[in-house]
Amino acid sequence: MLDIFIVNCYHICMITIYDISEKSGFAPGTVSKALNNYYGVNADTKRKILEVARQMGYTPNANARALKAKHSHNLGVLFYLRDSLDLAQHLFIQILNEFKRVTEAQGYDIMLLSKGKDLGAQAFVKHCHIRQLDGVLIFGDYGSDLVQELIASDIPCVGFDYLGDLISGVMCDNYEKTKELVSKLIGMGHERILFLTGEDNYVTDERKRGFADAFRQMGKDWLPCVRACYSNPELSAELTKKLYPELKPTAILYPDDYSAIGGINALRELNLSIPQDVSVASFDGSIYSQLTSPQLTCVRQDVKKIGTALAEKLIKIIEEDDQTKELITVEAEVCFTESCRKIN
Repeated sequence: MLDIFIVNCYHICMITIYDISEKSGFAPGTVSKALNNYYGVNADTKRKILEVARQMGYTPNANARALKAKHSHNLGVLFYLRDSLDLAQHLFIQILNEFKRVTEAQGYDIMLLSKGKDLGAQAFVKHCHIRQLDGVLIFGDYGSDLVQELIASDIPCVGFDYLGDLISGVMCDNYEKTKELVSKLIGMGHERILFLTGEDNYVTDERKRGFADAFRQMGKDWLPCVRACYSNPELSAELTKKLYPELKPTAILYPDDYSAIGGINALRELNLSIPQDVSVASFDGSIYSQLTSPQLTCVRQDVKKIGTALAEKLIKIIEEDDQTKELITVEAEVCFTESCRKIN
């Protein structure tokens, strides 16, 4: 009898949300929400999922929860941009360094998370389970199906520049600091400011809103924002060469420091001097902004505070089962340098 009892308990514990997902036809994230009685699943869907789980013998008992409480002290870091794993953004590396410092001090190891080989659908989620990761820090494209599956799963996650109701996010005050930067430029006489933005996402939307409100507050019209890409100096150079002769802006605002390098090179190819002919500013305040000549005016993000906030929140979720979803805002700083000048 004892042997039979042990086998049955083992069978119950081995049933996962992915087994139930495959049997019921619902996504793993939906199954997880239904089993944990989370908001966002309609009553009929929840009833069907719970019935399938009952038929399969799934029981979230105390033993299973005890097993889950045994942490591996391994954390994953996911960089996922434009449908690729991308380490190009130096800002991410700076934030990761601080995240690493804080988590290692608490006894955690970190590893880069990839799709793995032949994992198919739910690749990131499966990889997390295979590696027995306690939690994941996410940078990048939150609209991707693979990332959506990860943040909707039962794996603790936090995200940089994430705004949603599934996980906690940390970001800078993009609206306020963009408005402050642009307002100062307008006050310096710049009324024709070309804003090359990043891809469409929450951060871009907040920066565009701050840009427009700065002009609106001054009672002035503004040039339309032009969509570019984050961390893409080639596209910034191409758009600069195309748009400067057409629009004749007195200042150009780039989506990040790395992209600004492409824009600066393009302006020089057009035989323009910075800031005598055109002023230039960007976002992030990474090492790139300090190495350009002239040094870039920028909205400098506090990477140490951001990395610390991400680490502390993820550890709190793991160790204290903190289910509070929150947006943590870290104040940035507008730093004016010699790349911008006052005009008549």
